[in-house]
Amino acid sequence: MNTALILDRDGVINEDHGYVHRKEDVVFIEGIFDLSRAARDFGMRLIVVTNQAGIGRQYYSENNFQILSAWMRDEFLREGIRIDRIYHCPYHPIHGIGQYRQDSFDRKPNPGMIIAAKRDFALDLAASVLVGDRESD
Repeated sequence: MNTALILDRDGVINEDHGYVHRKEDVVFIEGIFDLSRAARDFGMRLIVVTNQAGIGRQYYSENNFQILSAWMRDEFLREGIRIDRIYHCPYHPIHGIGQYRQDSFDRKPNPGMIIAAKRDFALDLAASVLVGDRESD
């Protein structure tokens, strides 16, 4: 598997209600499981890359994000789909608080998370697909 379906989270996997960090606030986008299943059937890895400035703004914690991510992975597994990895960037160059106020190479539209996935999984990015809901993805 040297290709991947690389997905943004909010607005692609789940409806973007602003700083989603609790499972009771998650509404999965219609068709996301079918799309993900089709990608897996084609032999693609499933990777999530998501800016999470809500951590940096201290709206929720890193632990809250990890708990929600584990729950989302379990929901995908219930649908027969394994998420290979979830990459996230908690930083924001203007609104981050304390250590989180920085312009990170990982924060989209910068390519840091995608480059990490390429390295971690030896991905052929030219043969992979990125799906986002904003131009900055």
